[in-house]
Amino acid sequence: MVDNPAANPSPFPLITLQPVADAGNFWVALMLEGADPLDSAVLTRVLGDYALAASLDDTMSCIAAVDPTQIDPAQVGALLPPGRLILRFPVEIAADSAQHAPLAVLQDAGLGLMATGFPAPDATLFAGLTSLAVTCPGRDVPPGFADWLRKLPGPHLALGPTTDLCPGFCKFHWRAGHDDQPATPATKTCNASRNLLLKLLVLVTSDADSGAIGNLIKHDPNLAYHLLKLVNSPAFAPDRKITGFAQAIVLMGHRQLQRWVQLLLYARPPGSTVASPLLPRAALRASLMEALARRTGLSHEQQDLAFMTGMFSLLETLFGTPLAAIIAPLNLDEGVVQALTAGTGRFGALLAAVVASEGPPSAPLAAALDTIGVTYEDWAAALAAAARWAVLVSQEA
Repeated sequence: MVDNPAANPSPFPLITLQPVADAGNFWVALMLEGADPLDSAVLTRVLGDYALAASLDDTMSCIAAVDPTQIDPAQVGALLPPGRLILRFPVEIAADSAQHAPLAVLQDAGLGLMATGFPAPDATLFAGLTSLAVTCPGRDVPPGFADWLRKLPGPHLALGPTTDLCPGFCKFHWRAGHDDQPATPATKTCNASRNLLLKLLVLVTSDADSGAIGNLIKHDPNLAYHLLKLVNSPAFAPDRKITGFAQAIVLMGHRQLQRWVQLLLYARPPGSTVASPLLPRAALRASLMEALARRTGLSHEQQDLAFMTGMFSLLETLFGTPLAAIIAPLNLDEGVVQALTAGTGRFGALLAAVVASEGPPSAPLAAALDTIGVTYEDWAAALAAAARWAVLVSQEA
């Protein structure tokens, strides 16, 4: 258990929220975890009061790590449509015949059931269990485990940070926590695209006028396409359909234009059928940085800089080049530079909390929240708010 009373004056637990993606890198769920297994009260607070449920689109699920004995189906059964709130609990509970009747009550309430861990080959699991979640063993699969993955309908979840994912025979459908990998040819941009994007970065960080940015965009069909796709997406919610990039630049305004260009850095290559794994992840970092800046009393200008810090924090992974070299020509605010290169300053403290949250609840996350003066309850509200925009962006990844 993570224990940090200074950051947690209320009994609300420390939670984290992780994206879950399919084989094409598209977000399919958000994984909600607490320092201890969650109960109905916390689920109701996060999904209902903080509107995380409303942030999910018509297909995305929420996977919540819970103690099933502390879940009231009457309280949580209506938070999401049937099957889309998936309760995750240790596989030993699913194998305990004494727990099968209570699990049946949860299943009858429309809640999905997912067990964490490797069941024994001869185990008798609850008949209503559909999915397994395990730390992916790569190719070293325990005896009998692949049979379980074939027998249960899924979706099965491979938990990170293992990089040696199975080649497909073991039927993993979803994965989470596999983001901390070095840049690969699939995530790096080609030289021509990189040069163009760096020019865009220079323009947007130097407060260039919309005309200069538009002139650069209109000479690249891929950039123009992604501009129109993004500005017509729910993430920007235009009042009317935008058909040309000149119109888009005028309607968005400079602040939104800056954010669009920052997002554009992570857009998938032209012709790719696989989503960018970095775009929604960068969006979540940026949105969470902004939410924390707002909750800690920073000005609107500082909130924008916090957003930029989160968005640029993955440029090294994107380009496969040291971050200091990437941002050197960008004329960034000194606080942003310090945060990105040294992890110092106010933005550096916010970024430390955001990065520490990319996994289960931990002592480093608790310490980072204590440093910036954010309670666990305010942190949960900030997470839900940040996820709302990141989910919308993930649809355009």
